[in-house]
Amino acid sequence: MGAIAAASFGLSPGALAAQPPGYTIANVGAYGGEPSIVSDTAGQLYDTTPQGGTVTYTSTNAGATWHQVTTADPSSGDDCLATDQSGAVYLCNLNGSAETLPLQADVWKSVDHGQSWTRGQSIARQATVCGTSCSPFGVDRDWVAASILPPATKTSQAEVVLMYHDFYGPSQIWVNISHDGGATFGAPQEVLASPAVTPGAVTGTLVAQGYTFCNTVPAGVGIAPPGSPHAGRIIVAWIAADLAQNATGCNISMLQSFHTLWVSYSDDNGVTWTPQQAFDAGFGHDASTPFASFTLDNQGNPYYGFANNLNSNPATCSAESTAGTVQSDTSCEYDMYVVWSSDGGKTWDGGGGIIPGSAARAYRVNSTAETGTHWFPAIAAAAPGRVDVAYLRTTEILPTDPFGKADAGGCAGPQAPGNPPTYPPACQWNLYAGQSVNLTSSPASATWTVTQITTTPMHVGDICNLGIFCLAPSSNRNLLDFIMEDLDQKGCAHIAYADDNTVNMLRAANQTSGACLKR
Repeated sequence: MGAIAAASFGLSPGALAAQPPGYTIANVGAYGGEPSIVSDTAGQLYDTTPQGGTVTYTSTNAGATWHQVTTADPSSGDDCLATDQSGAVYLCNLNGSAETLPLQADVWKSVDHGQSWTRGQSIARQATVCGTSCSPFGVDRDWVAASILPPATKTSQAEVVLMYHDFYGPSQIWVNISHDGGATFGAPQEVLASPAVTPGAVTGTLVAQGYTFCNTVPAGVGIAPPGSPHAGRIIVAWIAADLAQNATGCNISMLQSFHTLWVSYSDDNGVTWTPQQAFDAGFGHDASTPFASFTLDNQGNPYYGFANNLNSNPATCSAESTAGTVQSDTSCEYDMYVVWSSDGGKTWDGGGGIIPGSAARAYRVNSTAETGTHWFPAIAAAAPGRVDVAYLRTTEILPTDPFGKADAGGCAGPQAPGNPPTYPPACQWNLYAGQSVNLTSSPASATWTVTQITTTPMHVGDICNLGIFCLAPSSNRNLLDFIMEDLDQKGCAHIAYADDNTVNMLRAANQTSGACLKR
């Protein structure tokens, strides 16, 4: 169905599409939340879930059928996937079975399509007591990227970047980098500790540190591909709160309003870094669901997909949530947005934001007619300005607090223990996908086509965005924290998600008709 959006602050109008993308759903394997999906350069797909160890599946027929490969590690927390140009697969996992220290991250590699895996070692400590990350401050929400950069020609020479934030420290953003295809990794590097020697980078680092100290959520990492304008550039992304909320104290409750989106990039293999704010939605406009989604296009340009209550007055919406009148106020809803940079991360949506280079306005994916709550963003990009965004949607408007945070249990229904009678009925969630081929136009004129993929809800009830502070029974975290999307070698979209309503399986929605985005 077409997406038509009004032109107001933060919104971009949509347009009707003659042939919207069509999707076919396939069962991947046993139920597991928070799936990661990736395609190699030949179109072979990999899908993994952290529930039950690093349980991983592969498909050689565009996602139509799947079979399980070898489990790299029987113990896993947060996971992620990446591939390099040779087709080698990299799998990150948190708190694996080999560690004797808590909360460390590993990077596993397979060069035989998942039949066998080898584990990367930290050169800071070759023993397996501290994982690939070997961080003294502990590790949380890891992501990985890999690329074979000339003059390198073999996967054993690939650059591999493991990115995360610390768990026991001030929530800073770190990387460990390998230059030998993931066999060994350097020591942890804090990306705001080594600014590039330019006035902008030094000043920008101080500004970024003020926002991100204490409260961050890593969004992803990418390496600009060979032949692109910024080939080899490492870009890490995270969302953060602000100085005022940091002053209330550092914690891991996720109760802050994560309204600022950031990147930091390095052109010298991680020696120095240049931070840049991508977008500031403003206090009380939360982008943590709990994650934003991050990707690069084929020219190394970065993109954020994120949910946000961008048009709300947080105090008003909180009062209406308490009174039970919020369902009639569509300004309180969370919608789906994109910001991107056409110059490798320096300037976002043409600039104009308060911090130089940041976006003044975001692209809105869903139309104003598509009301409700839009959650769990997933993004994939092809050529510049050609992008797919997947998300979950319910027709209910999620109750929020004065900080713009979703009420824990707000979608569980008024009958759930501890919930007030003013809450909406238990939310029914379906999977959607939006596509744009003209984000090179301004946010006011770019167009989107949106497709509803599932018609039977894949989840019913709450989707909590407070991470480990989501408490049963009403504060539901069955899906864990995200869905994910990638494009195959033809540019066709594949979306990994969990269905715990009717089929109770890990599933993939595969684009089987309509225009694919050429990579």
